[in-house]
Amino acid sequence: MRPLLHKKYIFWALTSAILLMLLYGVAHIYVKHKIAQAITNEQSSKMKITYNDLSLSLLNNQLRLTNLSLLHKAVVDSAKIGSVVIDGFQYIHFLRTGNIAIENIEITGLSASFYTKDTTGIPEKNPSPLKKQITVEHFQLSDADMKLIDIRNNSILISGEHVDLGLQDIKMSSSTIHNQIPFTYSTYILEADNLKTSVGLYENLTIDHLKADGAIAINGLELKTKYSKAALQKHITKERDWVHLKVPEATLSKLDFLVEQDSFSVEIPSVVLKGLDLEMYRNKLMPDDYTLKDMFGKSIRNLPFGLNIPCLMIENGKVSYSELVALGTTPGELLFTEITSVIKNISSTGTKPLSIKNKAKLMGVAPIALDWSFYQENGAHLFKASGVISNFDTEKLDSFLKPNLRAQAEGTIDALYFTISGDEFVSSGDLKMSYSDFSFVVLKKDRLGVNKLLTALVNIFTNDGSKTDEFGFRHGQIKVERDPTKSFFNYLWLNVKAGILHTFTGNGKKE
Repeated sequence: MRPLLHKKYIFWALTSAILLMLLYGVAHIYVKHKIAQAITNEQSSKMKITYNDLSLSLLNNQLRLTNLSLLHKAVVDSAKIGSVVIDGFQYIHFLRTGNIAIENIEITGLSASFYTKDTTGIPEKNPSPLKKQITVEHFQLSDADMKLIDIRNNSILISGEHVDLGLQDIKMSSSTIHNQIPFTYSTYILEADNLKTSVGLYENLTIDHLKADGAIAINGLELKTKYSKAALQKHITKERDWVHLKVPEATLSKLDFLVEQDSFSVEIPSVVLKGLDLEMYRNKLMPDDYTLKDMFGKSIRNLPFGLNIPCLMIENGKVSYSELVALGTTPGELLFTEITSVIKNISSTGTKPLSIKNKAKLMGVAPIALDWSFYQENGAHLFKASGVISNFDTEKLDSFLKPNLRAQAEGTIDALYFTISGDEFVSSGDLKMSYSDFSFVVLKKDRLGVNKLLTALVNIFTNDGSKTDEFGFRHGQIKVERDPTKSFFNYLWLNVKAGILHTFTGNGKKE
């Protein structure tokens, strides 16, 4: 009996195993068919989905789709995806609660162009209510090339290559579905290369590499006018700066943003820009731009979103500004090198003064320090500015003075100090300067020769640096009325120029 019983056990074990294998095979075929059928059913005249292979492992709880193509006329233009892998679908959790829980979703090799939503003539609708919760422990997008296209004019808004995005603890529910980002997450990691976007009608922004994992590191940031200096003039009807900004390395300590239905705010505790290099050029032969310009503090407070950056630092920067004021001349250039700046309280909502402290080399040689602050009192937008220039050979300014003012300067400014305060309309202050052997040379209109008569007349009224106080300084007073169609830099320059002229031509005494 025992051998027979033993054979029966073997028989039933083999039969059970075969039945289980058959059931697994049937279940596998059934589930795989239902998934393929669901994908097919989602297709319509607007959306097409194709794939080369669909593999399913019920034992490993894994679904894999390879070589997908997706087309949706309103959302995406012919997306290609290397593979989509879904791991760890929680069947028991789904059967018990109806909520969807997935351990891992991985999308690899995405190449796609996405369209913005066309809301023209369509009343805004709230999303359909989400009755159940969806959670994903980990989402990974790897090696994606993407473009976002403005559906209104078919222009590229932003593009990126080799995009990697990881999100942890994604949750979507009825409480999140109405937000602009319809889900929450705990942490993220983002990396991308060759990011490109258009900033308005005239400038492009590119980034060679970006990495974000709470902190953000940017390499090779570049903001540049789309056209050459000469070509820009054919696309504008009034004065506008040609701009080329390069920042080899930028670091944001953290990026916190809050998106609600009707508001958006950004907070960055600190920003460091290393090696900033800014070149600006303006053709002064174009008609003036009479648009009213706000001062810095007011411009920031009037931003259409919340912004708070407690500290921004610039290390080893360079700024050059040139103007073309006459045909046939070389644009005059002002140059600042070795710039170090500390900017505090950049905020559209805070009450602390915006303060800017700068140190640099004027024309690459003379130490200069310049401090500004912008603040509000009783609704008025006010500012204070002070600066120091030392050991400056004025002949270094000839490359700017000669084409712009038809003049050359001779002599040395040993030290120059100024203090200014005012509002959006008027300002006042004082300036003191220690200089020696100073004189102007006025050039002819062609800037090729000296106008001896005007040179003599100008120097009659210009003190050469004598008649100083006991400390070797001459003093000047500042009173300026602002042109609200000009920038704050123009306002600052008018103040300094007024103080210098009064120092040169006045009695030189402190009032």
